[in-house]
Amino acid sequence: MINNIKNSKKLNISFLHYKNKSKFSILFCPGFNSDMFGKKAQEILSWCKNKKIECVLFDYSGHGKSSGNIKLLGIKDWISDTQLILKSVITKPTIVIGSSMGGWIALRVGIQNPKKIIGLIGIASAPDFTENLWHNILNKQQKMDIKYFGHTFISSKYNPQGYVISKKLLEDGKKSLLMKNKYINLKCPVKLIHGNLDEEVNIQNSFDILDKIRSNKAELTVIKNGDHRLSKPENLKTIISVLQNLKDELLLR
Repeated sequence: MINNIKNSKKLNISFLHYKNKSKFSILFCPGFNSDMFGKKAQEILSWCKNKKIECVLFDYSGHGKSSGNIKLLGIKDWISDTQLILKSVITKPTIVIGSSMGGWIALRVGIQNPKKIIGLIGIASAPDFTENLWHNILNKQQKMDIKYFGHTFISSKYNPQGYVISKKLLEDGKKSLLMKNKYINLKCPVKLIHGNLDEEVNIQNSFDILDKIRSNKAELTVIKNGDHRLSKPENLKTIISVLQNLKDELLLR
């Protein structure tokens, strides 16, 4: 059953909540233009149900079942949406899992909630991806479109209609940069996962994150021949294995 909660902009944030009396919860943060019904999100929900662990999936404003115009929203809004779910829906210590842009958001939320976030998994994490968009992906015409019309479109092999890239997204990104910092101030266990054939987010991103994280319990799993989405059955199996290992590690503390 889909539930809704209003954010500070009075937009409905839709979420799925599998409730259980487990010691901790799992929160999944999807990627840009993705939602809670993606393969990774649903695989994690299925695993949680099997293990009887509380789990929350949700859609950022302007995504999926949630309301809002994506052209008028950005990273800061989606961090705020995640904080809303974390504080208003989940009452337990939490493992936060983020995919692509969701990895950026998960890292930010982890830093801001050190007492509540007890573990973090980043899948093809893409902190500061808006800077890469501006400097390396958008062409001159697309930049002009953003300047004069407030948005442009970029093509994607994952979406035939392409993705909307807005001025708001890029400006928000600049205010939420993470990798310019000397350290990523996380002390909980962190598990990073990245495919070595990822063409959208270079695997070097995860090595850089690993280098900056303060936690001594940080690891990177490289999936050979893995692409950006990591949604093939064997990729999902690896993600679940990493999650299982983190669960076991936390229960032993």
